Amino acid sequence: MLRNIKPAVIVMAVLIPAVLHAAFEYESILKADIGAPILDLTTNPSGDLLFVLTPGAVLIYSTDDQAVLGRIPVEKPFDRIAYQDEDRLVLSAAKSFRINVIGFSRIYDIDLSGRALKGSPDAKVTLVVFDDYQ
Repeated sequence: MLRNIKPAVIVMAVLIPAVLHAAFEYESILKADIGAPILDLTTNPSGDLLFVLTPGAVLIYSTDDQAVLGRIPVEKPFDRIAYQDEDRLVLSAAKSFRINVIGFSRIYDIDLSGRALKGSPDAKVTLVVFDDYQ
């Protein structure tokens, strides 16, 4: 009885991986030379921002523009990064038992050339968008 089971198990072990083989398509979305050791990385929920933790800084990349948007200086002992809701990054250091929560905001340049202005052209403006009208 055992002699008949061994060949059946061997045949199944050889044939099943061939049946379960799947193919994938892929494309490179972002290629960048960081210029520093990469300790960890994370993305925002929409995937358009990539946060790269390097010794001494968090680099913010735009996957849409394929460019560096900003740099946040951080202390060197941090070795892990995670994205938290509401535009916050959580940095942690395994060896020194430390965490650092960083809040950030995107700043957009708005071209006002040729537009009518009232007040100082260098004044800071905060735009609030309400886009959920349920």
